[in-house]
Amino acid sequence: MASIKTFHKQYSENKEDGIVWISFYINRDKISCSTGVRCRQKHWDKNKSCVTINDKQYKDKNLIIGKIHARINEVFVKYRLRNKKLTKDSFLRAYNRPNDYDTFFEFIDMYQKKNAIKSELATIMTHRGVINKLKAFAPLLHFDDITPEWLDDYYSYLRKKLKNNENTAYKNMSTIRKYVRAAWKAGYMDENPFEHWSIKRTKASYCYLNEEELRILVNLYNEGELEYKYHKTLEFFLFLCFSSLHIGDAKSLKLEQFNNDSFTYFRLKLRNSKPEPIVVPVSDPLRNLLRNLVGKRQKGPIFERLHADQTMNTFLKEIAKIAEIDKPLSHKVGRHTFATIFLRRTKDLASLKDILGHSELRETLIYAHVLDESKQEGVKVFNDFEI
Repeated sequence: MASIKTFHKQYSENKEDGIVWISFYINRDKISCSTGVRCRQKHWDKNKSCVTINDKQYKDKNLIIGKIHARINEVFVKYRLRNKKLTKDSFLRAYNRPNDYDTFFEFIDMYQKKNAIKSELATIMTHRGVINKLKAFAPLLHFDDITPEWLDDYYSYLRKKLKNNENTAYKNMSTIRKYVRAAWKAGYMDENPFEHWSIKRTKASYCYLNEEELRILVNLYNEGELEYKYHKTLEFFLFLCFSSLHIGDAKSLKLEQFNNDSFTYFRLKLRNSKPEPIVVPVSDPLRNLLRNLVGKRQKGPIFERLHADQTMNTFLKEIAKIAEIDKPLSHKVGRHTFATIFLRRTKDLASLKDILGHSELRETLIYAHVLDESKQEGVKVFNDFEI
């Protein structure tokens, strides 16, 4: 523990008045700081390093000095327990850190309330689930507890104890990283532990229909022989396949958003954080589906009465059996199908990014396997040359 010296420093212009200062050394670097406590020279006990009872406010002043001592010692203890080297700079960062939250979760609650207007309800609910898992693992989690080693332990807990798959565990850690980074930027943490900890994620896999499978479903729809609930579910699914939309974005579409060549919409997920319009060209199949859905109506919602999402996903799996397509169909497959077929036909990754409404190209690169296939096909043209 450092030897802390507490002393009375007089003003040059008035030798009776002064301020109580504290000084100590860290690795031969001297640190001096004012306590802000003012008292007269005659009211300072040099031997006991405290304000004497002759000062009317001696109790409060000594309490302030005592708290500063405790704060300094607390920093030394925390670094010693974590077996970390304390320097002058790291001490000053730790000492001056705000300490108005007892746990990391109190900071998260504050952060969520301040940013609630920018977040969609679905995002808020997802984050709530992530934080509840974290609370179950470490109910009294403090900022100082979160280290790269702790992140390893928690990731292992998600994978082994909770049996979360790799993608789910990755999303949990990504959500936590957001709040950790906010706490670090706000000064509640000396360093961002995620800078020394990487989230290892395997290449994302997704289900999509090839052109032949999509054609089978289109023919099944055109035949009109399915039960009504299946027919309407398939109609909605095909709308997703030809429009590129997420299920929520499709459900909120209105006729007024369409013209002859395209439709414009705002991603529900991003309408607060990235309120930019997305323009999607309209293909002939999509135009015909739209005509079937709305008839001669000119205004209002495209879809008026639909089953619950989970129910329709169950119907889609039954439709897949009828069509003899051995794939786990869900509404996500519709968007993936659009993206895969579009990229295979056009090789235009930039345009696909714009149509899908992705913020960054890396999001669109999950479909890059299509370009790899095109490379393989392209190289085959050289097979005509005999050597």
